[in-house]
Amino acid sequence: MFVSQLPIMYTVFEMIVAVFAVIGNLVVMVAFGLDRRVRKVTNYYILSLAMADFLVGLVGVPSAILTKLGLPEGNFSGCMTMLSLLVVLCTISILNLLAVSVDRYWAVLRPFSYQQIMTGRTVAIIVLVCWVLGSTIGFFPLFGWNSGPEPSGRCFFTQVMSYDFLVFLYFVTIIYPTLLMVFFYGKIYLVVLKQASIVFY
Repeated sequence: MFVSQLPIMYTVFEMIVAVFAVIGNLVVMVAFGLDRRVRKVTNYYILSLAMADFLVGLVGVPSAILTKLGLPEGNFSGCMTMLSLLVVLCTISILNLLAVSVDRYWAVLRPFSYQQIMTGRTVAIIVLVCWVLGSTIGFFPLFGWNSGPEPSGRCFFTQVMSYDFLVFLYFVTIIYPTLLMVFFYGKIYLVVLKQASIVFY
């Protein structure tokens, strides 16, 4: 009954994304574990991002499909746990992308201080902050910032999530990170252009 309610194209697309996310990021994690040459300090950001995206494919995408069906039904705590975990994983992934952009910005524009400050301990702290902050933001609905159970008992994302939380999430995980990444990569691009003009002219 529920399966027949799923849009075919949506389901196929989500499953393809999940398979590529799981396999692709698993390859990255295995390569990182087996090849010492890639275990550079800054590559730990990539490992963290790969772990987050692996979990998005493994747990997040199936959760998105389930909530599209309104499942789990009649279990509000299970519903909020599943949806909060979905938000947690996506938020951690975005924060890791932001951390990579900050790292590249710092390396290009402040190369001397970068070498001194960006140690293994610093990277570990930044990665930990990404995971803790992402978990804190994502679990807000589980701890009460939600709209309460639907009368039907179904678990639809936009109906059980608080509108205020969705607005907050939109700005914190999409608007602000995007603006920051555009700024960082824009600065990097300008520096590269400047250096290229010096070399060729």
